[in-house]
Amino acid sequence: MNITNSLKEIRLDSGFSQKEFAEMCEVSRQTIHAVEVSKYTPSVELALKIAQHLELAIEEIFQLKGKK
Repeated sequence: MNITNSLKEIRLDSGFSQKEFAEMCEVSRQTIHAVEVSKYTPSVELALKIAQHLELAIEEIFQLKGKK
């Protein structure tokens, strides 16, 4: 599955460091980095936590490649 995301931009706009955001989502900083550079596709649970902490819909953060 080809999924892109705008997590890094949204996280930075929200004022969170990778470490702070990782702690909020109960994962490692390395996991957040891997998601941001599309080396790791998060589980549904992690995607929901990310969206909840950013107060956004999942679709505002993650998109299927080629879909608008």
